[in-house]
Amino acid sequence: MRTRDARSEKREGFARARRHPGWTEPSSTASLPASRFSSHWLTLHRTERGTEFIGIVPTRVLNPPATTGMAFWSLNPYVGCEFGCAYCYARGTHRWAVERAANQPGAPSAAREAATLGSAVAFERRILVKQDADRVLARTLDPARLDGLPIVIGSATDPYQPAEKRFRLTRRLLEVFLRHEGLHLGIITKSSLVGRDAALLAELSRRHQVSVHLSLPSVDRALLRQLEPRSAAPHARLRAIRQLRDAGVRVGILMMPLLPGLMDGRAALASVLRAAKEAGASWAAGGALRMGPATRHTLLPWLEVHRPELAARYRRHYGGREGVHRAYSDALQRRISALQREVGFDPEEGRRRERRLGRPERLTPMQGELFTP
Repeated sequence: MRTRDARSEKREGFARARRHPGWTEPSSTASLPASRFSSHWLTLHRTERGTEFIGIVPTRVLNPPATTGMAFWSLNPYVGCEFGCAYCYARGTHRWAVERAANQPGAPSAAREAATLGSAVAFERRILVKQDADRVLARTLDPARLDGLPIVIGSATDPYQPAEKRFRLTRRLLEVFLRHEGLHLGIITKSSLVGRDAALLAELSRRHQVSVHLSLPSVDRALLRQLEPRSAAPHARLRAIRQLRDAGVRVGILMMPLLPGLMDGRAALASVLRAAKEAGASWAAGGALRMGPATRHTLLPWLEVHRPELAARYRRHYGGREGVHRAYSDALQRRISALQREVGFDPEEGRRRERRLGRPERLTPMQGELFTP
């Protein structure tokens, strides 16, 4: 019997958010003017492989807890991502932004064209770049309104994706935080490019609580190249961990999402944890894949092609729900905790870091075949 669903989780998130300053009741999107979202939609650059980077001008860049339903403020310099991860959960945010702009009177041609593409293609090939995001942040950031909550950079799309090499938006946003003190800043990325900003992050660490979370669910390069066609290889992410550690920046890993049957074996998990520890990671956290609508749309077809023996098991296990079976989750967490202790990580520290990112475990008991962790 299903005891929780996505709507109830969202309501609980809103209830948490309402307890913090900065909450404003959400309006109907139909009543919001186009300028509330962005304007311009000008093509800034086009690559040979057909990716277009489209400049938009936001009116705000910090999203309050009311927007995310989580107990943190989020900051995403880009909408869309070239990495092309088969399990990505954020494609819906891009589709919403594109369709909202395309449906406005006098909609920009770039928005109309992007709306004609499939959501998976548009997410990877029409990257929205929040021009002047640093100036908007400098103008609108009021530390008193944060109520001591973290600012999480990269909660939806990677802040160090390939677009950052050209536009350097994330770096400029980080430089704005140098004007303040006493904030809690978290960065989530799977890109080795974060190592480029090690010195800046070290400087920020002297003024704020800064933590960098490298996504590293596997060190199997061939597997990740299939799942994440244009992301950094595992050894490059480990190199970034060393760069950050050597600069004095607190850094750990997120083994998320762990794909059942592909990444949850004891040897596979131990390899990730050992490599991260040797690179200088201070903590590690891990959790199983959640199968939201966007993930389901891209991952199940990927499984049919690359791991057909698992596709039917995923459909039976997840059914119409997002979470894994409680028994599987408990077994997986026991395995991760035991390996963390063997390698030298503190399991509780990993859980604390995960909670600070607003990622509490939200699972639904369900029937179906269990994967053996």
